[in-house]
Amino acid sequence: MTKLQITLTDQETQLLSMRAAVLGYDVTKYAKFVLAKDAIEEVTSIPTFEATSKMNLLLKKALKDDNDGKSVEFKLNNDN
Repeated sequence: MTKLQITLTDQETQLLSMRAAVLGYDVTKYAKFVLAKDAIEEVTSIPTFEATSKMNLLLKKALKDDNDGKSVEFKLNNDN
């Protein structure tokens, strides 16, 4: 578990307290709720793109080449 410590101004505390009271939360529980809700929205809003037909052909060829053992492996190391 991670502990997060923040300092709020009196005005921020008052604003959070009012909103938290509507939901029946204290300020700490409401802050956790808001942070978690924001994180979930970010995770679920990751943009996705549909591949073009050319990209699909290239992907299929790459997969076939990999299955046929034609892939080239590049190893990166710090010795160079």
